[in-house]
Amino acid sequence: MTTFERLGIEYKEIDGLLYPVLSVSEETVKPIHIGKYGRMWIDFIKTEHPGRYRNLVRFGRLWNKAAEIDEEAHELLETIENKWLNSHKPKNRQSFWEMYQLRTQARMMAEEAVLHQMIRQYH
Repeated sequence: MTTFERLGIEYKEIDGLLYPVLSVSEETVKPIHIGKYGRMWIDFIKTEHPGRYRNLVRFGRLWNKAAEIDEEAHELLETIENKWLNSHKPKNRQSFWEMYQLRTQARMMAEEAVLHQMIRQYH
């Protein structure tokens, strides 16, 4: 099986020879949402591991991998944030300011963990 076949590229026969169809119409291209963390990971992998970046681009897997990392990062972010909020109860649940501070602190701690565990990693 050729690389083109694994990527799902079609062939066209001209004068008895098969040529890969490398052009794609805009109607067949569907956008992939990579999100904030996917973009951050692409920037990291591009600067810190350029060989891996080129490999992912060459085989057409960069955007799918970035979308996967973004989804996992959001799940981890939510898990860490909820765990932290459950262990740090407010003294006054009616206080908007206290709740705001707790949520902001939880988000900052969770984002730092996500950056360290997901984004700045070789995937």
